[in-house]
Amino acid sequence: MHRFGHLSLIVFFLSLTVPSAAYAYLDPGSGSMLLQLVLGGLAGLAVIAKLYWHRLLTLFGVHSQQAENDSETNSDSLTTSEPSDRPQ
Repeated sequence: MHRFGHLSLIVFFLSLTVPSAAYAYLDPGSGSMLLQLVLGGLAGLAVIAKLYWHRLLTLFGVHSQQAENDSETNSDSLTTSEPSDRPQ
């Protein structure tokens, strides 16, 4: 309850100091900057998703069985065959 009293006191004093109306001007450069910020954030999220795609699939249980099957197939194809008896 003690924290609630401090919090309500802080909110009360902040409400007295904040002006009720802000007469501000947003020019077209501000709008394009906000658009650039949103698009940059989405591009960053896409890069992070691409970097951690396999981990995300494993987390959701989609990739675990498929990865085991692929690794078995790749290891079989990478094994060396027995040497032949032909001269080289």
